Amino acid sequence: MNIQNILTSNVVDLTSLKEYFASDKDSLVQLIGVYLSDTAPRIDILEENLTKVDYDSVKSICHFLKSSFGLMGVNCIDEIAELEKQAQRNESEDVIKERLNYILPICRESIIEYQLILDRLEAL
Repeated sequence: MNIQNILTSNVVDLTSLKEYFASDKDSLVQLIGVYLSDTAPRIDILEENLTKVDYDSVKSICHFLKSSFGLMGVNCIDEIAELEKQAQRNESEDVIKERLNYILPICRESIIEYQLILDRLEAL
């Protein structure tokens, strides 16, 4: 199996990765590994905000995730940007939690998908 066959997904948009890294397995493995190690803990923290909203934490994490999600093709960049603005405006906890409930499953699904892709790349 070649890299192009591995870089397929119905969950994330792999266009950028294919364009820049399609022939560089080592860079792909490193990039996906960093994405997973940096993103998963931040998603855990966002999930904690379903109980008690920490506006600064939500704002900071969303700011980080915007660029990461752009490169990695996670399909909720607009929602993340809006959540960052809502946290910045200190909107009600219900509003923040509603947006989190929409975003978090997408984030979790992207982590699972990238772990599967990473496993397949490492098996090459």
